[in-house]
Amino acid sequence: MSTGLSDALRILIQWQCTPNQALAILKLDPDQPFPEVLSDEQCERVTFVLNIHSDLGTVFDDPEDVYGYMSRPHDDPYYEGKSPLELISTGDVTLFERVCWHIDSMRVL
Repeated sequence: MSTGLSDALRILIQWQCTPNQALAILKLDPDQPFPEVLSDEQCERVTFVLNIHSDLGTVFDDPEDVYGYMSRPHDDPYYEGKSPLELISTGDVTLFERVCWHIDSMRVL
């Protein structure tokens, strides 16, 4: 298992992600959740998780915020009352990209 995948899975656990959510987020096969080689899309998804985590660490000082942000529903119209984790758990890579972009933009506010 790649280091990036291991790190992404560790982060997803800290975001209070369920196993089924993790499979959808990283586009992993339930019959082989730890592939030796990741597809391009899986690598992209791992990168999104790592980048979101890094950005949250830049935006927030409190570890509860760094790890809790993704699982908390937000009133922000961008999230429509849902948590970012709910959105990225749909497996839709476009939503995943949008959440990543939105969190990245928080760094400059």
